[in-house]
Amino acid sequence: MKYTIIALALAIFVVLVVTFFKRQSMESYFRLPADQVLVLDVRSKAEFDAGHFSTAVNIPHNQIAGRLQELEPFRNKQIVVYCHSGNRSAIALGVLKKNGFANVVNAGGYDAIKKFDSK
Repeated sequence: MKYTIIALALAIFVVLVVTFFKRQSMESYFRLPADQVLVLDVRSKAEFDAGHFSTAVNIPHNQIAGRLQELEPFRNKQIVVYCHSGNRSAIALGVLKKNGFANVVNAGGYDAIKKFDSK
């Protein structure tokens, strides 16, 4: 019983530390100069129009493969991809990585990142 409590406390501590550092690292992407990062909203146009990160460019996830040429200037820069929950941004991330975009990160859902928006 004693070891179970210790193991549970340790597991909770590890989760809290990982969560803290993930938040810190995600926030660092949004501190990059605007010319060094592309914030890419892969939700539908209607979702984007209802509210989005102030510097975001909207390319729905199902259009990424056909619009890679638009993203070419960002090939060697940081790309932060988000959607509503992280599922569509994961799909977009896969397409981008498959096509040679190495510096891509899935920020998850809009609600998780809007606190980093300075506007």
